[in-house]
Amino acid sequence: MSHKQRGFSLIEMVIYIALIVGILITATSFAWTIINSKTKALVMQEVEQNGRLIVEKVAQAAHGASAVSLPGTGVAGTALELEYQDASKDPVRFSFSGSSLTMSEGAGAAAKLHSDSVVIADLQFVNVSSTDARTVNVFFTVTLEHVNPENRQEWAYSNTFETTIELRDQH
Repeated sequence: MSHKQRGFSLIEMVIYIALIVGILITATSFAWTIINSKTKALVMQEVEQNGRLIVEKVAQAAHGASAVSLPGTGVAGTALELEYQDASKDPVRFSFSGSSLTMSEGAGAAAKLHSDSVVIADLQFVNVSSTDARTVNVFFTVTLEHVNPENRQEWAYSNTFETTIELRDQH
């Protein structure tokens, strides 16, 4: 009577375990890549949305203003003050302090213009109006960075937004 071998030999078992471990490592690596990519996309989206909102708020305020009080013509600064004919809004102020940008209208309280997930790394307003005041323009540049206290690569993202805005309601 012949004796048939049942089950796996030790070598076969080691090979199967090595294959399963290899597949698990590959799957785990793939899953981490997907998670990190999604995180990076969300970080980028947060910075982009905040940047667009800030540019839009400054543009809206400038379009309704009658004059620029700060900075002076040909001068750059981290604050923008716009004059309005409407006393309840006059003046509209954009102020950069620490890593935040705030906006206030008239005697109202200042409101932060971006989420807590981003900080303002750099900001500058330049009054590029003509010296004869025929055209009143403000060049605006702002750099936003996503908050990244642990210095993780998937959370690292910054972008600079810039535009020149012409005041439309000049009197």
